[in-house]
Amino acid sequence: MNLTSKQRTIFEIIVVLSTMLLVKDIADRFNVIGAGSIAMWSGIFAATFFMKKQSISWKDRGLGLPNNVKDWLKSIGLALLVVVLVIAFMAIVPIVASAFGFSIPESSTDRFEFMLGNTVYFAAYLLIVIWIGAAVGEELLMRGFLLNNLMSLFGQSKIGVVAAVVFHAIIFGMLHISQGIPGIIGTGGVAIIFAIMYLLNSRKLFPLIIAHGLINSISLTAYFLSDGKIT
Repeated sequence: MNLTSKQRTIFEIIVVLSTMLLVKDIADRFNVIGAGSIAMWSGIFAATFFMKKQSISWKDRGLGLPNNVKDWLKSIGLALLVVVLVIAFMAIVPIVASAFGFSIPESSTDRFEFMLGNTVYFAAYLLIVIWIGAAVGEELLMRGFLLNNLMSLFGQSKIGVVAAVVFHAIIFGMLHISQGIPGIIGTGGVAIIFAIMYLLNSRKLFPLIIAHGLINSISLTAYFLSDGKIT
């Protein structure tokens, strides 16, 4: 069966996301720690398969280290800027959500309770799940694969790019449905911030990986140090 370019893109997106959701469901049924990260990397493996068939590498999608001191400083600066923007945005979300009567389910942080009081578990989770699983994994899959494929689908015009950014943010937000409406809105908004920075910075993933890791690390550390009171 010969597929058109757009049909192939849609097929690839569906297969990759379905793979991720299926693995997540199976991992959750067995209460696997880091189920989301395992699912994310399963999606990455599927995405890599499709990309290789088109001779596209992750480097082509922006994965790589800065080339020199100037690039390192620029990347770190952009990462810190993204962190500030995200923290400012996330400070507004609870206020707006509360005004409309929305709240984050308390069960959304249940998966972190195993690490409370155990520094080894906390450190291991921080490195493996937060940095490798979420920071690297989500940026590869959400920005490197999904956003680029959606731009191929909707076109490279301004309207097409905006549609791709919004649609990818909706998908990213819905992946956090366990956090309730505030979580969907918050993560969807964060996805838009990350996508804009990705596009403005010549589609480089490194600053976003650093920003993503820092943001999640700050949240998890606050949760750990407060014995689960700060979520």
